Amino acid sequence: MNKTLKTVLIVVGLLIGLAAGVGAYTFYLLRVKPVTSGTHWLYIEGNTVSDPGLLAASEIQWALKLTDYAEKLPQGKLEGAYRLVDGMTATQVARKLALHQQDPVRLTFNNARLKEQVAGKMARSLMCDSAAILGAMLDPSFLAEAKVDAANVSTLFLPDTYEVYWNITPKELMQRMLREYNRFWNEKRQQQAQALNLSPREVSVLASIAEEETTNRQERGTVARLYWNRLQKGMLLQADPTVKFALGDFALKRILLRHLEVDSPYNTYRYAGLPPGPIRVVEKATIDTILNSRPNNYLYMCAKPDFSGRHNFASSLAEHLRNADAYHQALNARK
Repeated sequence: MNKTLKTVLIVVGLLIGLAAGVGAYTFYLLRVKPVTSGTHWLYIEGNTVSDPGLLAASEIQWALKLTDYAEKLPQGKLEGAYRLVDGMTATQVARKLALHQQDPVRLTFNNARLKEQVAGKMARSLMCDSAAILGAMLDPSFLAEAKVDAANVSTLFLPDTYEVYWNITPKELMQRMLREYNRFWNEKRQQQAQALNLSPREVSVLASIAEEETTNRQERGTVARLYWNRLQKGMLLQADPTVKFALGDFALKRILLRHLEVDSPYNTYRYAGLPPGPIRVVEKATIDTILNSRPNNYLYMCAKPDFSGRHNFASSLAEHLRNADAYHQALNARK
């Protein structure tokens, strides 16, 4: 074997060995080496990637290029939220992205009074912002489809935990909420509302007053029935929480005569019937409590003087005035 041939063979051998080494290393980087640490979420919006737990974003891009996954990209977009588990390889992550295998996020909203607050709470879990959500909520075509108006559109939003895709559009979100609302208001619940001579929207408005009146869940059915009794008799509701809503001051502890002067359809001391919309987003449980509540003959309520958060109920004005006097004496003494 001459020297030249020997040199060639050595070079070829080295190249083969180098190629094998590169191939083995590439295989290790793409299919063996973990690129995720712990279980976490990868959020991709446009060209922005948010994921502090991703160890090797460059290797994932490499995996996309070296496989056919890039060709499977939906119009070249990776936008979405992806749940990555501990120990995933670059190839596994690349495949998840390329096939656009999004994972649903948990959308939870509760304890909100205003539709703007609902939009804000939703936006915390989604790609879209609160302004876009509010815009879709108040879109005339959506309001017409849902048969609501701007005042009572928040009756459509039932606090719960829903699974949706992070990049759901505001319009799609509204459609999802409408489907959930219609699913909740099944035939049985609609019949129960009709038995009270109320529409589902009116039940939600009544429930919102009951929720604002008491944090005690056991009392809410009684409170709602009290106001229902007033409606049947044509009496003013005179519900303090509606005055707070009209004033936009939810921190008020005592409603004074000057507060009752506010000219608003939510001031139930001046305007008869239910207000035009709910004064908070109501829980499903409260709606069911009202639909299944027992009749009573109460027309008045007053906080108990022990400040337990519970109420004394009365059927006559004289009885109510005695309860109110006891509460005010306790309140003045406490102050």
